[in-house]
Amino acid sequence: MSHKRALFSLIFLVVPLAFGLRPAMSQHYTIGSLEGGSFWLFSDTLKAVKQFLDAEQWSTDITFAADAQRSPGWEQPHLLEQEAQALMNRDDLDLIIAMGTDATRALLEANNHHTPIVAMAVSDPIGSKFVASAEDSGIDNFTVRLDLDRFPRMFEIFHQVVEFERLGLIFPDTQSGRQFTNLAEARSVAAQRGFEIIEYAGLTDESTQDCRAGLDDLIQQGIDAFFIPSLVCFDWQQSDVDTLLSHLRDAGVATFARNGSQDVMGGALMGFSTVDFSRRGQFLAQMIINILQGTSPRSLNMVDTGIPKISFNLAVAHEIGFNPPFDILAATDELYQDIILPDANQYSHSP
Repeated sequence: MSHKRALFSLIFLVVPLAFGLRPAMSQHYTIGSLEGGSFWLFSDTLKAVKQFLDAEQWSTDITFAADAQRSPGWEQPHLLEQEAQALMNRDDLDLIIAMGTDATRALLEANNHHTPIVAMAVSDPIGSKFVASAEDSGIDNFTVRLDLDRFPRMFEIFHQVVEFERLGLIFPDTQSGRQFTNLAEARSVAAQRGFEIIEYAGLTDESTQDCRAGLDDLIQQGIDAFFIPSLVCFDWQQSDVDTLLSHLRDAGVATFARNGSQDVMGGALMGFSTVDFSRRGQFLAQMIINILQGTSPRSLNMVDTGIPKISFNLAVAHEIGFNPPFDILAATDELYQDIILPDANQYSHSP
C-alpha cells in the first residue's frame, strides 16, 4: 500500500492553556457526578481532574460527596433519568459533573437551570445538540469540553495511512450508539475520500458475544479496516477485548482505536495517543474552579485544542501483513513492538 504524504497537514498546532494564579476559595464546595455506568475513560478523566485539583491545593476546598457520585450501571439504563433528577433536586451540591453522552443528556433533561453542570468525555456535544455552538453552550448553567475535528481527523489519518477500501462499523441502533462509533463523521469522511462503509447496527447488550457476532457479519462482507468504538465490549475492565482484537487480526483487518493507546498496546494497529490525561484534567479542573469562584458556565471557553499524537503497533502490522510507510513511523509518538494486554485486562466475560 502506498502512502500519501499529507499526514502532517491534519495535525494542528497546540493552543497553550493560560491559567492564572490561585486565588483563595470563599467557602467549601460539594460536587456530585453522574455516569451511565463504569467506563475507563470516565474514571481516568475524573482521576486527572482530581490530581490537578490536589496538585494545586484546591482539593482542601472541594468535597466529592460519596452519596452524590451516581452510576446506575449499563444494565439499568432506565435508572439514569431517576438518578439525574435526584441529583438536580438536591440543594447541597455546588456543581455536578456529567460523565459521558448518556449522563449529560439525562442531566440536561432534568436541568433545574441553577446547579452548574460540567460535562466530560462526551462523544459529540454539538451533534448531540447539548450546546448551541463551539462558542456558546446556549445554557446558562452548562459547559462541556470540546475537542473539535478530533473524530474526522481519525478517519482521515487512518485512511491516508492504510488506504483501506471497506471500513466496518458496529453499533447499537440508538442515538448514543451511533455517536459512540462516530457514524456521522465516518460517513462524511468516506464521501470525501471515496471509501465504503459497511455498517452493523444490530448490537443489543454490547457483550463480547454480541460484538463478536457483529464482527463476523462485517468480516463476511469483506471489510479490510475496522474502527474500534467506545462500546462496553471494547472496555478492557468489563469485556474480553483481547478475543475481539485477535479475531480482527486473524482476518487481516486493520484497526484504528477511538480510545487510543490502551487498545493499540493491546492489539489494535493504530490510534490517537491517550496515555497522558493531564492536559484534559487540567482544562476541566480549571472550568470547575472558575465556576465555583462565580464565573457563569456558559461564559467559559469550551474548546480544548491539542496536537493529535499517534500510537502504532508494529507487531499488529506484521501479523496482518501491513508494511507501514516510513512517514507514519517517523510521525508516531508511541511505537509498540509487541502486543501487551493492559493491566486493566481483568475482565468478566459477560459484561
